[in-house]
Amino acid sequence: MRVGLSPPRKTDRHGRPRVLLVSLALAAIASVIAIPVARDHANKPSVISIDPPIGEPGGMLLIKGRHFGAERGEGKVQFDGASPTSSAYVSWADDRIELRIPLYAESSLVHVVTEAGRSNARMFMSRALLPSSPQGSGSRSLGPTVESLSSDSGVVGSLLTVKGLNFGSNRGDSAVLFTWMGETAIQTPNDESGRGYVQPLDSSGEYESWSDKEVRVRVPDGAVTGGVAIRTAKGTSPVRYFQVVDAPGTKSFIGRKTYALSSFVTISRVQATGQNSIYIWMPFPVDTPSQRGVKALGRTAEPLLPDYRGLSAYRLADLVPDKLASLGQDHLVQVYGVETDVKADKIKPPPSPSPNLYTTLTAADPLVPSSDPAVIAFAKKAAGREKNPYRIAQATLAALASAVRYDPAAQAESPALALSAGKADSWDMAILYAAALRASGVPALPVAGVVVDDSRRAWRHAWAEFYVYGFGWVPVDPVLASGGDVGDFSAPFADRSRYFGNMDDRHIAFSRGLSSVDRITPDGRTVSASRRYSFQNIFEEAAGSIKSYTSFWSDVEITGVY
Repeated sequence: MRVGLSPPRKTDRHGRPRVLLVSLALAAIASVIAIPVARDHANKPSVISIDPPIGEPGGMLLIKGRHFGAERGEGKVQFDGASPTSSAYVSWADDRIELRIPLYAESSLVHVVTEAGRSNARMFMSRALLPSSPQGSGSRSLGPTVESLSSDSGVVGSLLTVKGLNFGSNRGDSAVLFTWMGETAIQTPNDESGRGYVQPLDSSGEYESWSDKEVRVRVPDGAVTGGVAIRTAKGTSPVRYFQVVDAPGTKSFIGRKTYALSSFVTISRVQATGQNSIYIWMPFPVDTPSQRGVKALGRTAEPLLPDYRGLSAYRLADLVPDKLASLGQDHLVQVYGVETDVKADKIKPPPSPSPNLYTTLTAADPLVPSSDPAVIAFAKKAAGREKNPYRIAQATLAALASAVRYDPAAQAESPALALSAGKADSWDMAILYAAALRASGVPALPVAGVVVDDSRRAWRHAWAEFYVYGFGWVPVDPVLASGGDVGDFSAPFADRSRYFGNMDDRHIAFSRGLSSVDRITPDGRTVSASRRYSFQNIFEEAAGSIKSYTSFWSDVEITGVY
């Protein structure tokens, strides 16, 4: 990117930023196919409930559900992947199983496995692992102490008030931790439940208030029955039991790939006469229920801000002509596939007042033009009289596939113009889909990142997520679901309709929605860019005596897959 600052010349003849990026050759497709509804696995076992969810190893457990089979045969119940002996089973029917809890089951994910497959998971927790609040000593404790929850159960998205002591007057880096539904969770300090945790997301507005004695928070996507704790810089509180109930379907995080990845920025051809600075905002993978353990492995320079809204801010100071400057960072991230089975008829509307995300993520913003008249008209026609958010999302995806042809070379000046042109690349497809859902009252986010092919090459790409109260976020890749191809990426799902509601473990997200930051200096001259692997309003900022410079942003390089 050649940046001239006297006067600046940052745009091409279409008004877009002039960005020199490694070119990605994406294969165009000739036609768009219809989007069939994802098929249910008719005979796959499904666990509806376990009783008791908290009990004693050696006691009895009743599992209710469907498709277990009239007789056990080769069927089995697994506690964290381990099966009890045959003598543990008391009875087995198609809709219920009774067995004795094995002694090794302390805090376990319970599955039913038959010849038709493996069920969703339910959490069993040993009563011995539930600590009680300290009596009379809480006021003297330096670390956080949870004294009560406003409810011992709730749905995903419901409001939970946590009361106690020593939470801190401001949240800062503190978090509320909920037991995560994944099978191989990352441990956290003082994880007394024996499982990993998931925390509410700022991008979803799930923290409503935070004070030293009270936190109001929404139950986040990915949470399951288990524990709730508060983590601060002074430690993690004891775990309090909380039950997640009434989900209109199941969600599983399956498999796991660990990626080591690298990216860099170079600055050259600087023209400056005195003191100067260039600030660089570099994205890194976001932390979500399906993307975990994000860790900085190395940086060529210490950032001014290591993590601000999913970006790291760096400063290059007093650059001189004809001298190359560079910044690089390496990260590690664990990526899980997502598998959902949503029962649309069981979806309930949010209560009043609804979660904050229903206000923020159904409104237009600088990235998502949900108030554009053309988008509103398209959304209204696609949804018809449908009120169910899941069915609206299905109908909108089918309408988008019919109205807009995926073309990786199409780069419209706005998503609305891409809609009128009838062709769009993955960025405009994802933004259009999210905008149409927002126009229909369904919270939605476009997601920017990369997909990783069999040769470990990362291809810039964009997809989307929409929100269902009581269930959480549902992933959708409009391009892959419509039969489109992204470079040399070979979609792991042979049935492309599965990219509505499910996601493979080869999508790495760098931003969910727009990462919006302010300029660092009052007179800073900013540079934005589009169609990178992150949605952000500022990539570079120049200050001081710099007249011009050239910047080059690398693509993401995958240096290891484990």
